[in-house]
Amino acid sequence: MRYWEYIREEGRKVDSGKIASDGGPSEYYDFPEGCSTLNDLIEYKDMSFAQGNIFKAAYRLGNKEGISLEYDLKKIKYYADRMLAQIGKDQC
Repeated sequence: MRYWEYIREEGRKVDSGKIASDGGPSEYYDFPEGCSTLNDLIEYKDMSFAQGNIFKAAYRLGNKEGISLEYDLKKIKYYADRMLAQIGKDQC
């Protein structure tokens, strides 16, 4: 699935069932039943490859042995730039 297709589909999900927040704890921070790892969450949320990589790199940010904080931040930026480029292609 192309990123723009993902965003369109994800937008339908979000628009049809937003969770209200008053600034305090909200249920969208709760782990869905059966999810215990990052990969479970990535699959549950139907994240794209790029979005999954951003999510994992942000979670471990500078804590993986042999990987620097700078590396993780560049990885996040790389995949975010790819996602933004997909949005740009869709608008042409």
